[in-house]
Amino acid sequence: MRVIFIDDDKDLNFLQERMCISSKFIQHYYISSSGPQTLDYLKRTDSPPDIIFVDINMPIMNGFEFIEEFEKRFFKQFPQTVLFVLSSSVRENDKIKALGYPSVRGFISKPLLSNQLEDIFRHLHRS
Repeated sequence: MRVIFIDDDKDLNFLQERMCISSKFIQHYYISSSGPQTLDYLKRTDSPPDIIFVDINMPIMNGFEFIEEFEKRFFKQFPQTVLFVLSSSVRENDKIKALGYPSVRGFISKPLLSNQLEDIFRHLHRS
């Protein structure tokens, strides 16, 4: 699987990269610190990701703004790509809003654990 993580937290990105390296499910990963950086990457890639994990609270472009841009610019082009919000937010309104987007399949509290990642891959593989 091909995975993108978008988060402005450098320490969390380091942990996510370690998890990607040790995962038997991930063939390619991209770690991004911002929504605009990821949109630029998506514009240039020939191989769309299977999953994008995006944080909500980020500077420049928050996670909801990224999701809206993704759906406008790439949703039809990458119909197999699913998004998961990966956030420390405990606000129920954030979860409701996130799950209201057609591209979003779930809302996960940080940090993402390797067993959660494996469950997601197994579930998507069955779909």
